[in-house]
Amino acid sequence: MRTGENNVNLTQLEKREGQKAARVLRRDLRAVLSVLNISESSTLLKKTSVQTKMQFDALDHLAIVTPHYVFKQHYGFEGIKKNGVKMSMKPFNHFITLFDKTKALDQLADAISKIRLEEITSKIRF
Repeated sequence: MRTGENNVNLTQLEKREGQKAARVLRRDLRAVLSVLNISESSTLLKKTSVQTKMQFDALDHLAIVTPHYVFKQHYGFEGIKKNGVKMSMKPFNHFITLFDKTKALDQLADAISKIRLEEITSKIRF
């Protein structure tokens, strides 16, 4: 557990900021995917989420979890399917649209930098 001034739990603050950014990214990703005319109850939107991953008492990364075909739609696909049919699909660039639209990562970077700055300044003895 990392602590700052006045014994503030910095690990918990960092995790909370990561969860807040994950909620915003999840909402924005579902909004970007809803352009595909997907109903709200579809398995695509139910299985799409963003998770926070902590390691060594610090936020390590945010993981986008979604079915494999969303990534195929993002990057495009050209090849032969399992049934032998040749297929060519243009990329939709979901994630580029998402990262252009959302400000969650910028806000997360600012919040994390403030938390880690507090940790460093609390350890320095002036």
